[in-house]
Amino acid sequence: MLPLNMLRYFFTLNNPPQPVPAAEPGRRARTVLLLVFGLIYSLISLVNQWNFRTAAFDLGIEAQAVADFAHLRTPRVTLLLDSPPTNFLANHFSLTPALAAPLYYLVGGAWALLLLQIGAVLLGLLGAWHYARAQGGSPRAASWALALLGCQWGVYSAFSYDYHDNVVGAMALPWLALWVAQGRGGRAALAALFILVSKENLALWLACVLLALAWQHRAHRARVGWLVLGAVASLVYYQLITRYVMPALDTMHRPFTQMVRYAWLGSSLPAVLAHVLAHPARLWAVMFQNTLPDASYDYIKLETWGAILVSGGWALWRRPWYVLMLLPILAQKLLASDYGLWGINGQYSIEFAPVLTLAVVDTLRGGRAAGASFQRKAWAAALASAAVFTVVTLYTRRSQWYDRDTGNFLIGSHYRSPYPHRAGLYAALARVPAGVALSTSSNLVPHLLDRRDLFLFPVLRTARLVALLREPNDHDAWPLTQAQARQALAALRARPGYRVLYEDAQLVLLARPATPADSAEVWQP
Repeated sequence: MLPLNMLRYFFTLNNPPQPVPAAEPGRRARTVLLLVFGLIYSLISLVNQWNFRTAAFDLGIEAQAVADFAHLRTPRVTLLLDSPPTNFLANHFSLTPALAAPLYYLVGGAWALLLLQIGAVLLGLLGAWHYARAQGGSPRAASWALALLGCQWGVYSAFSYDYHDNVVGAMALPWLALWVAQGRGGRAALAALFILVSKENLALWLACVLLALAWQHRAHRARVGWLVLGAVASLVYYQLITRYVMPALDTMHRPFTQMVRYAWLGSSLPAVLAHVLAHPARLWAVMFQNTLPDASYDYIKLETWGAILVSGGWALWRRPWYVLMLLPILAQKLLASDYGLWGINGQYSIEFAPVLTLAVVDTLRGGRAAGASFQRKAWAAALASAAVFTVVTLYTRRSQWYDRDTGNFLIGSHYRSPYPHRAGLYAALARVPAGVALSTSSNLVPHLLDRRDLFLFPVLRTARLVALLREPNDHDAWPLTQAQARQALAALRARPGYRVLYEDAQLVLLARPATPADSAEVWQP
């Protein structure tokens, strides 16, 4: 034993135990913040799915595409109300659902998309942290930047309304800004390409983003050249995709349908731009005022402007290129004829979050000569302003259609399903045979995706089964009213050839005739 002990002593003497290096305080804070925000986002998004608060539009539609991508099939959507089954890319030209394909085999399409969206936002937060560090900020300042993006009202509004591709795409902006600032052209090109293929309308946003970055880095001529070239390519991409590719993929070869919201300004993007430029005074009024005859929509646009101001908009006057990044999003929201886009609800404001965060980072970096104490106070004020506004608007807002139970993770009713016997409803859905064509209520769609032909009631088409809630709320009865949904259930039960396969206090499952008489049937009230 003596030689062995001597050998141990020799190696201990020459190789003393090395202390485990302590993690950098800023990195510990970053990790904690990411975990906290990941938990909060899960409490909104995943709880909504568990409690039957998600819907066919857009989670169900996107989840159908995930299944097709996972099985290496052409992505197809059957849930549209105004179209027979058609190519998914004709509805929205987005490739990001393919990223959820691996998770599809573990948790299914709907859950995979929600997890993908949470992961994308957390990566965006991490990008904001790295951007702040690259701009000379301390680890603490970088954590402030991460927290500011994580607290933005646009993020919470997006999570409260299922899954949307533009949320995933928008979170690449901090990385794009970082890599452009560092002169890493290859990585920046990949980030720009990711935004481009996330959704067709993000191409317009990307063009303005690249032009804004060219403005910001105007001292670097080579960098400006390829940024301007990328902006031109984005505009060409948008025109090609929306004018030729999407109509060609559509079953009925319809023109790009999203422009209908702006038809009062013109029939195409160039026509809308020409009208806006020819009537600047009217444009100014439209950006702030209600353009509908119903006075209940007054002040919704002003709420949006206030949200922008308190969440970082005050920094735009020092960094005007970020205003250029916001222009297409402001136009998309405030020029629309649909009041649902005007306010701070849903996914229509997600792009504001990273833009305002980057503007604050750049502005407070520029003020570092005032001292570290001033910077800490400025960051604390910026974060407090955004966080307080977000918390207040979780409870109340002027924007119409806001559902507090869906969006506010701080209240108990968020964690209770609108249907009293949630476990019973899951058990009832388990009785619906997989693989059989089905028409069903909107909030049941994300839970009944194990079939290729799935229709949103009142569309029946080739459905062999119909699964309807007895007492749906307004959200779940859509596109019908609650009264119409109850009328439909009674009418179908009385139809010859329909028979009840299962029913309980919450759900009725009906079987249709083996060969539906009308393959394009839609129930009419």
